[in-house]
Amino acid sequence: MSRAAKSVRGSEGSETMRSRVLDAAVECLIEHGVAGTTTLAVQHRAEVSRGALLHYFPNHASLLAATVAELVRRNERAVSQSRAASGASSDSLQSAIEALAFAAHQPAYLAELELWAVARTDAALKQALIAAERGARRDLERVYLQLFGKWTESEAYDEFVALTLHFIRGLAISDNLRSSARKRERLIAAWAEAMRTVLETKSNVRNRQNSQGA
Repeated sequence: MSRAAKSVRGSEGSETMRSRVLDAAVECLIEHGVAGTTTLAVQHRAEVSRGALLHYFPNHASLLAATVAELVRRNERAVSQSRAASGASSDSLQSAIEALAFAAHQPAYLAELELWAVARTDAALKQALIAAERGARRDLERVYLQLFGKWTESEAYDEFVALTLHFIRGLAISDNLRSSARKRERLIAAWAEAMRTVLETKSNVRNRQNSQGA
């Protein structure tokens, strides 16, 4: 085997090993929380040596932060699954918010929120998460554009997309302690109506301004 072929094979093996460790970390985090996702627990679950784990993730903070990208991917899949299950809707705005709320009810989303909470008192994890979340932001923006792209011309689009993100996070935390499907539905419907009113009003204002300028 040539040196180049060996290099390619080694690179593929290295990537497979890293993915194996990362998958084990994600599953540990979802099943046992941050406290149960120790480097030792991940090492045993991935069935790798201590040296192999530390080669890819030199400390606990870097290991936990690396799970963010996979958690975001799982959350995005949950949004897509919810939209596919609901089919065509006469109210696309409420349907979009319901899809986000469904994803926020899944273990992967709650695991990501738990990471944020733990980072409050863990400086190393906080810095690692800031970098990881910055990288995941593009995926999040793409999902929101798919969900709310119809209203991008509204002057209030950016603010209400950000507010929707905060609303969904708050809903997820509240549901984790006390869940009421009926109340949840009412809140989602109320937020969708408030969002629609402002987006459409601001959109009309911009359209009038554009027509006057023309």
